[in-house]
Amino acid sequence: MKMTNTAKIPEKLIFFSRLGLQYKFILITTSAIVILMFIIGYFAVEREKSILYTEVEREGRLLGETLAIPIINDLIYERLGLVEEGGLLDNYILEIFNRQDVNLLYIAIIDEDGKVMSHNDITNYGKVYTDLLTINALKADHTIIQQFSYSGHKALDVGVPLSIGKKRWGTLRFGISLKKVEGEIIATVKKIVILTLFLIAAGFGVILLLSRRFISPITQLAATMEKTGGDYLDVKVDVKGYDELALLGERFNSMIERIKQANEELKRTHEKLVQSEKLASIGTLAAGVAHEINNPLGGLFNCLRILKQKGGDPEFREKYLSLINEGLDRIESTVSKLLWMARKNEHMPAPVNVRDAVNDVYSFVEYKIKKGKIQFINETDSGLRIFIDPHDFQQVALNLFINAIQAMENGGALKVRGYREDSRVKIEVTDTGSGIAQENLGRIFDPFFTTKPPGEGTGLGLWLTYEIIRNYNGEISVESEAGKGSTFVMSFPAGQSS
Repeated sequence: MKMTNTAKIPEKLIFFSRLGLQYKFILITTSAIVILMFIIGYFAVEREKSILYTEVEREGRLLGETLAIPIINDLIYERLGLVEEGGLLDNYILEIFNRQDVNLLYIAIIDEDGKVMSHNDITNYGKVYTDLLTINALKADHTIIQQFSYSGHKALDVGVPLSIGKKRWGTLRFGISLKKVEGEIIATVKKIVILTLFLIAAGFGVILLLSRRFISPITQLAATMEKTGGDYLDVKVDVKGYDELALLGERFNSMIERIKQANEELKRTHEKLVQSEKLASIGTLAAGVAHEINNPLGGLFNCLRILKQKGGDPEFREKYLSLINEGLDRIESTVSKLLWMARKNEHMPAPVNVRDAVNDVYSFVEYKIKKGKIQFINETDSGLRIFIDPHDFQQVALNLFINAIQAMENGGALKVRGYREDSRVKIEVTDTGSGIAQENLGRIFDPFFTTKPPGEGTGLGLWLTYEIIRNYNGEISVESEAGKGSTFVMSFPAGQSS
């Protein structure tokens, strides 16, 4: 049982902790008001009871001490034989008992032994009372008031000693019903309960208004802050008033505006970095491009010289014009590829055949690969596709190829392998170059980090590769050992492939 109770406590705390700030405020303040009102109501009832009881006791004491004076006189007259014994006293007691303004239960005069000398009920004459109330009344030398139960409700027993000086003739006792007082107390309790419920309802209404005025703006601000994330910054807090909450909302709106401006500036800077890296990559390909253009240019010049010499023969002229056109098409294709790759484009993801895209990138660096005596192997599965912007994939592949070529100064092998593995599409780019030192493996994707001599590298290639792959929910990792080459592994979700 103890373990069960212990398990329940954290659940309640967890439930309370999950409540919103507005609900916590309403719950705590309402509970506090309810508890406070019940405490106030309890003390108000107790105070009212005390006042009513004190008032009844005061009236009883006053009545008893007032009645004692004529009763003592009657007892003296009876002892002296001036009046008939018991006659005048009995009439006086009955007259007092029958009065409607006093809720008397009984009235009696007893002697010092507890024997009834006079009573409103004649059947009690001569009886000797031995109850505790009587004993206490006989012992007291002053007015004594005792509480007791009578017919299911409370009552007061008032005992007044009938004495002058040290001479005592007996004791006056009478009972006062508190039924009327209890009725007044119950009526007071009902009034307090009704008032308490009204105040609780009014307090709850005030709490709701206060929560909407002071807590709702905070929860709305929190909800708005929750919406912001990534590039979604088109949010704004509705500012009302001129208090601290309004100031907080204004500061938040101002902060969002500054973040938007900073993001736009960062995006422009990022685009400039990407473009500069593209241009740097194209600069690296300059020798290959020159070779791709110079070869057909040399042929064009030869064709033109021959045409000048033998241009009169229509068949001969048609043959060499066709060769000139073929050479110009080759130059145009090479230049178009470079311009298409270098241009600043919007990202337009599309299904890309990995094998064909790798071969396209190879055509850009074919001259440098052959010049560096590097063997190129494309082992990508036929038909393997990924969903990516073609420019982005070419940029990624070109960066990895250039790094591999630069790492193999004395020749080697560059192998690309693409395949499916479980729910991923993986592309491996492996070279047999100089490799990467162990202490640099954790930094190669950092922007501006490079191990190349000054002027030979920007340090942005692998960082840009990492950023592009991450934009498509992909991953890139590297395995390398100094002197034994490197393997870069790109991984894309299969859900983005087709």
